[in-house]
Amino acid sequence: MRTDMTRDSNRRATVCALVTCLVVLPAFVAPLEALFVVIPTAVAVVASMARYPLGGLTLPRAVAATSALSVLGDLGFLLTSDGWAEVKWALPWLPFELTALLVLLLRVVRRAPVLPAAALGTLTAAAAVVLPLRFSLKNSHSVLEQSVLGVLAAAVLALAAAGIGLHQRAQDERRAEAINRARRDQRLQVARDLHDFVAHEVTGILLETQAARLVDYDEAGTRELLERLEAAGQRALSSMDDTLRVLREPGTRTEPPATRVHGLDDLAGLLGRFEGSGSVRTALDLPPGLAGTLPRETEDAVYRLVIEALTNIRRHAPDARLVTVAVDRDAHGLRVAVSDDGGRPTGPAPAPRADGGTGLVALTERFTGLRGSLEAGPGPAGWTVIGVLPLDTP
Repeated sequence: MRTDMTRDSNRRATVCALVTCLVVLPAFVAPLEALFVVIPTAVAVVASMARYPLGGLTLPRAVAATSALSVLGDLGFLLTSDGWAEVKWALPWLPFELTALLVLLLRVVRRAPVLPAAALGTLTAAAAVVLPLRFSLKNSHSVLEQSVLGVLAAAVLALAAAGIGLHQRAQDERRAEAINRARRDQRLQVARDLHDFVAHEVTGILLETQAARLVDYDEAGTRELLERLEAAGQRALSSMDDTLRVLREPGTRTEPPATRVHGLDDLAGLLGRFEGSGSVRTALDLPPGLAGTLPRETEDAVYRLVIEALTNIRRHAPDARLVTVAVDRDAHGLRVAVSDDGGRPTGPAPAPRADGGTGLVALTERFTGLRGSLEAGPGPAGWTVIGVLPLDTP
């Protein structure tokens, strides 16, 4: 990338030098008064083609200096030239300077901050509009008509350049907003994945470790416990590696990260690991043949609901002995319910945070985004989380 930028800068410098030479060379055979035209034109051409910042020179400073120099060139040429013959010598430089001023007007309107863009855009537009007067006022024939036509033509071109600059500025702002929104979505997606997968495994490791402190040492049982902890740690590390992979090269991605999408086929394994990490039993009610037939985002949302509910059961319902997961599809959509028999959570329900960090809050946003709904509250024996997602196909 750096090589490409260097090549582009070299090409820009070469073109700028060639154009400047074409502008300056005819001055050697022109009257001395032509310098009041040649110098502002050469400066405007260089300023319009340069890449900023150029050393300590910024685009607003270059535009201000170029526009002021163009106006001073107008005054100097009008005061020193004696007649139309000298004006005709200087007339060929008009298109170059006018074009350069219009390019500077477009660039400053697009790139500069709001107030400098307004002030410098007005100054540059004024320099471009009065530029034809440099030549028409020296013509003894039809001075008024030529002056009016020249000013109107330059004004139309200046308005067009300012309009293009404003349009490109709006496009740049929309593009920057889209990039910021994509990056924000990426960060939220990473946070959700860390919460859904890593926190689930870490919570299981913590609870098994706490439970192991309350029982007598048993070599076989300890070996099984360590194997479960090792497997849970490996899964947590794998989930973290998958989630954070997109952050290892910051700035290279703007779309949400492509983390693993889970489905209904993964529910049995999830419940098996949950049951193996404690004394709780699990039951899965999943219609045969349903897994793999639903949209990927729908199955992933169901998996995330189940893993969030299991994590909350571990944290807030340690007395639960049976956890039931029921997935049902009917004409209205897909319904998934996770319930336990351990009574209500032992601690208060976590208050939603303003940044959406609570798991159920983020999960509700996911279901709402899929045109579904999510409810959590006391069930027949314990606590129940119910999610409903509409399906486009019967």
